[in-house]
Amino acid sequence: MKSPANFEPGFKRTVRWTLFTDGGIIILIGALGALNPVLRSPSPETAFGVGLLLSGFNYFVPYLSFFFLKNSDIRPRWFILIGVLNVVFGVLFIVRVGSILFRLPVLAGLWMIFAACARAFMAFENFRFGVRKWWITLTVGAYMLFGAAAMMGNTGESISIPSWSAMIVSGMFIINEGRKLFGESKSAKRQKGNGP
Repeated sequence: MKSPANFEPGFKRTVRWTLFTDGGIIILIGALGALNPVLRSPSPETAFGVGLLLSGFNYFVPYLSFFFLKNSDIRPRWFILIGVLNVVFGVLFIVRVGSILFRLPVLAGLWMIFAACARAFMAFENFRFGVRKWWITLTVGAYMLFGAAAMMGNTGESISIPSWSAMIVSGMFIINEGRKLFGESKSAKRQKGNGP
């Protein structure tokens, strides 16, 4: 592992809010899917499609903004990887091409598997750049594999409430990732407070 890279406050803030937004979108997809039998609209395919498109663009914007952060040692490639992945799956859900090839639960599970793999790459990149809490991202990816198994375990075209709950919990894990990934330890804060 490298010595910790230089992460300026603007970089940390951008990563944090990107992950907060992504987690919120994933929670909303799960909540709309769980409530679909009552609300009847939007359809689960539409919720997934629009949500993943928004999530994908959410990752593109900060990647471009990092070119204006002169004091940061890192331009995370994982932003582009996760952004492209979410946009591609978002389009598959919206145009229903994926539904022709796969049942809805299987397509949702496939997205979660690819998302977990992307988070493994993200964890490796963060480890390489000396991010101390890189393992949090690996934990998120591991839970998403569990969520994928829950999704793909559904029979037929419908997704069960427990599977939608796994989506919601995945979003909560991502929000927690945003809170803690670049967070300072308490000892570091104490040292800063005791400094000149």
